[in-house]
Amino acid sequence: MILLSLSAINRRSVGLWFNRAKITLLIGCITLLLGAIFHWYRLPQKALETFGANLWLANLFRILPALLSIGSLAFIFGLGIRRITRLSFWWSLIAVLLFPYCIMTWSPTLYFLAGSYYDQASAAELHVETNFPEVQSQWKQNISLSVVKPINSIFELQIPDSRFFQAASWDRVIRDGFGYNNRFLCFIGRGWGLTVTGIVISLMGLYLGLQSGQIDAWLRDMRRLLPGVGLLLGLIVISLVWVNIVNHQLDTQFAKGEYHQVVTKSKSIASWYPPLMGDEAFLKRMAEAGFYAGEPDPALINFVKGLESYRLRNIFHAEGYFQKSLSINPSLFLVRGYLADMLINEGVDYFGYPSLPFSPHGNNYPNFFNNPFNPISPNNANSRNNRKTSRAADIFEQALEVFPGHILAIYYLMIARAIDAEFNKSAEIAQDLIEIQQYFQQPYLGLLGQAYLHLAWADYNQKGGDVAQAWQRYRQSIDPRTWKKSLEARQ
Repeated sequence: MILLSLSAINRRSVGLWFNRAKITLLIGCITLLLGAIFHWYRLPQKALETFGANLWLANLFRILPALLSIGSLAFIFGLGIRRITRLSFWWSLIAVLLFPYCIMTWSPTLYFLAGSYYDQASAAELHVETNFPEVQSQWKQNISLSVVKPINSIFELQIPDSRFFQAASWDRVIRDGFGYNNRFLCFIGRGWGLTVTGIVISLMGLYLGLQSGQIDAWLRDMRRLLPGVGLLLGLIVISLVWVNIVNHQLDTQFAKGEYHQVVTKSKSIASWYPPLMGDEAFLKRMAEAGFYAGEPDPALINFVKGLESYRLRNIFHAEGYFQKSLSINPSLFLVRGYLADMLINEGVDYFGYPSLPFSPHGNNYPNFFNNPFNPISPNNANSRNNRKTSRAADIFEQALEVFPGHILAIYYLMIARAIDAEFNKSAEIAQDLIEIQQYFQQPYLGLLGQAYLHLAWADYNQKGGDVAQAWQRYRQSIDPRTWKKSLEARQ
């Protein structure tokens, strides 16, 4: 009887100590610890080093879930739950939700890299989908490469006119002002999502830990929290609108010839809102104002000269100007992006061949395009010989030195090496394309399929016609279930 009574008491005491509130807090604590361990943002390290960027701000945010997990443990082991504690978790949630805005505003180079990689992958995926039938039926000899369009601005929340203030336009504030767009979220890590989940679970545990009046406590907390949150968000929105107002004022002052004021105010507002240094129009206006005011910025002057040469299709002069601009000021990430894209377009010119002329029988004349007597047909030997794929591949490699991991440059280089029958080199490049897809939240299926197709060609040629091995690689190009083996070295 005594033993039964003691066991009942022990079960009752364990039940009192280990209740549902503490179980919920324990789950939240574990989730927060995982949020501190996993990355909040991921980009290729070599690109970060080349662009002079780092993830210090993203890593700084990881301290927050570590501290909150310690707080959750303290409540699990008997410390009381007070209103100030709940409000601290609420404010931490607001801070975590503002993480995209902080990165976009105070780490513009990271945002530029993320936007560039997203646009590159989307363009490469579109190219794969457009040319996939030709890849299957006529291999890659008939493929033409698309011209790259550089990113000319990361200052996305620009207000062109008063229609912006209509209610239907204010979704842009969330998407372009606070950074909740595909360009940013495509590379966000697990740590951010786990931290948001952990804070929400911990808040549930804190309210469950109250003896009574959970709903009343939540309503009181909301009355204290919402005015401060509304004020903070209002200040951010006002600051974004104010930046646009000042930017329009700079246009007016430039038109009036007040060049010195334009230079001074441009430097001031760029230090306060760094994304402006990633806006082509802003940099061009500041460069021209400095030139007319007698205080030119050599890096910006060379950038503007490069832009004009590039638009006039004078590629060699443009390359020299962009190189000079980068040598003077390597932090101009927009210039580096322009230089890489210009080199890729130069390689595309070497890779391409003339467009189909007008047929006397009409362009629908049967088999005119593929007729070997057509002088520019892909099936004509002279047309294929006109391609300078080796030179194009060299230029694509130069672009990768300027912009490491440039997805379009890797993709085009992979095709060029395959056309030159350099299948081993093509396979090595395909592995780079596979590895860089690991940084995306959702890898691009078409790109991965093409990468594995190139691996199949390399295996077939390297092993002297081993059909079984080549078939295994080809199966990877069409079966996503086998893509988990993508990072393994080729046998």
